[in-house]
Amino acid sequence: MANAFFQRVMSAVLSPLRQVCHRRALARGAKRLCGRRSTKDHKYAEFASDGDAGLTKILGELLCDDVLAQRVLSKLSPTQGQSLVALAQQAIRSCIDYATLGLGWDHPQARTAYWNAEGQSFASPASRRRRSKSRKAIIALINAMVSARKESDREALLATAFCAEIGFEVRKPTDVSFKAVAAALQADLLLPLRALREGLGDMTRTYSGMSIPRADLQSAVDAVTTSVLTGSFSEWRYNNPVGQEQLRGLSEKQIEIWREASISEHRGGLIVHEDAPGELGLFWATKIGGPSHGFDFGGQCLLPLLCNARHKVLLLSDPAHWPHPCGRAHLRLLWIADTEPSKPILWLEALNVDFAAEKAGLSTDGWQEVALRHLLDKADRMGVAASVDPRLGKGLEWIVSVREGVNQEQAERKVSGKVKEVRHRLVLRPSNGVVEASDYLSHKHDWVQMEEEITQPIHRVMYEPC
Repeated sequence: MANAFFQRVMSAVLSPLRQVCHRRALARGAKRLCGRRSTKDHKYAEFASDGDAGLTKILGELLCDDVLAQRVLSKLSPTQGQSLVALAQQAIRSCIDYATLGLGWDHPQARTAYWNAEGQSFASPASRRRRSKSRKAIIALINAMVSARKESDREALLATAFCAEIGFEVRKPTDVSFKAVAAALQADLLLPLRALREGLGDMTRTYSGMSIPRADLQSAVDAVTTSVLTGSFSEWRYNNPVGQEQLRGLSEKQIEIWREASISEHRGGLIVHEDAPGELGLFWATKIGGPSHGFDFGGQCLLPLLCNARHKVLLLSDPAHWPHPCGRAHLRLLWIADTEPSKPILWLEALNVDFAAEKAGLSTDGWQEVALRHLLDKADRMGVAASVDPRLGKGLEWIVSVREGVNQEQAERKVSGKVKEVRHRLVLRPSNGVVEASDYLSHKHDWVQMEEEITQPIHRVMYEPC
């Protein structure tokens, strides 16, 4: 009965703009992006299963030159080889020229579409020209890597080539870490970083048309890019001055638990996780369930997630049936106004479903329940309250009652709590991403938020550990 309740509620609490995005996708008659698949269908799985032969085949097809592919891969370490093939995959096969096309509704809405290069963004003349240019650049890169005598020289060449593809000028090779570039390539970050850098001009207006200061956007994008290329992205998110201010009032232990990439496993193989160490999955998180906060549509709306220490996502993965996270809900650490001392609260927004997974018929049975269980566990461990949509109140009460019953039955002394309806005003300390974006904190969807503000009273259901 509980699962049926969560299924009914789940579609009712979706982001209003996400529903608009979904209707537009259906109206355009977007074809099914892919059928049901397992994690073995991920394009990088070939690297592990086929070894050097698999890499050579992929690279040879991309370059239209099997001999050159075999020649360069014979000289590279496994990490270098995988990074080179990933660079070719993302720069040639999955090529979108954002400098010409800009950001907008016409870009793909699911990660699998980028992997498969499906959609008009890839077929446009500008992207085809960019693809040809990138192929020539990578062939030149390969010739230089073949001639290089040192491992460090090969790695510097590859790192510099990645920076060129995303439009980032490298002043000196030591400014970029090859290990960080390899991690970025493994996380498919070429297109997200390229879109944010080349599409900046399309990010200077909010969804409602209000102006956003371009210089501040540029600074935020530069900071994000630099932190990725130096391997310090996750550390930077929490330790920059604005991020530290957002978490001021938490104890060191609470901050440690908040920063943790917490993970919980549930029946049926479902996994709820706050991305993974390094947090590079945040760049793709908002492609789950709609483009409204995606890197190539409304890119300014992605910046709060990338830049703010108070902002994370719950990701839901079904490894047996889908090759990447297929559920996503924004999770924020906010502060309740008019309390002394300031009282923190975990603020959970709607659980969205990957469009491609939804079209492929992936079952969402139990998703909302496991997301709430993960939220309560996090709240208990931090010793803070948690807030959800009022329509999830009965489900939240049911989970709390079941948890308490289990605790009593097992004679364990665990944290219990109470659930109640509230109308709280929330303190939004300044955003490090220039704007804030939420359909639940404000009717504006996205707005400039560089100064502290307090929301209107918001009707929610709150769980508070006793």
